[in-house]
Amino acid sequence: MNTRIVLAAAASTLMVGAYANAAVVFADDFDDPNGTAIDGKGADVGGPWSETGGAVVNGGIVDTQGAARTAFADFTSALGAGEVLTLTFDAAETGGNFFDGYAGVSLFIGGTERIFVGHPNLSGSWGVDGGAIGAALTTGNTVEDNTATFTYTFDTGAWTFSLSTGENISGTGAAGEAYDRLRFANGNNGDLAIDSLEVDISPVPEPGSLALLALGGLTMLRRRR
Repeated sequence: MNTRIVLAAAASTLMVGAYANAAVVFADDFDDPNGTAIDGKGADVGGPWSETGGAVVNGGIVDTQGAARTAFADFTSALGAGEVLTLTFDAAETGGNFFDGYAGVSLFIGGTERIFVGHPNLSGSWGVDGGAIGAALTTGNTVEDNTATFTYTFDTGAWTFSLSTGENISGTGAAGEAYDRLRFANGNNGDLAIDSLEVDISPVPEPGSLALLALGGLTMLRRRR
């Protein structure tokens, strides 16, 4: 068997192994009948929602326009050692103004907010904030209809934030944060429209596995040339 094929096969096997234990611990696409109240609504994974403010589903979207809305939901399991959390949410155009006040999704440990993802209060653009980050950091992006992705590594506190429009920021915050619930909220005249939300927890690949994956990828590239 050709050595290059062996390396590629080994890399493929490691990729499968690395993600075999990945789990979606929360998800909701708000694909409910129009007028469905968020408070008490079951999520697709995790939940149910506990909401104040009277938010409802309309057209597969929950839009906070018109009032301050606060909604909590629990994960099916908490983040732990050797794992990385990925939060992804699709934002649509709200009937209000996303870039007034604040509006976004937060990661919690029990009753304590630690990371905020969205539009930090009066910051003027997409960004992140919270005690686990240290200070508000923004991208300068003001495209409301966007997909935001935030990752956090439990062991190191390393995090990344990216938008589907191409902007990204990263850093290292507090390590060992066992996130187990989320919240979406808005206030100070800020609004948010969410099309879908998902939280995934995956094992962090071992350094040796990453090296072999890279080697397998290079081998495949050489083979194509």
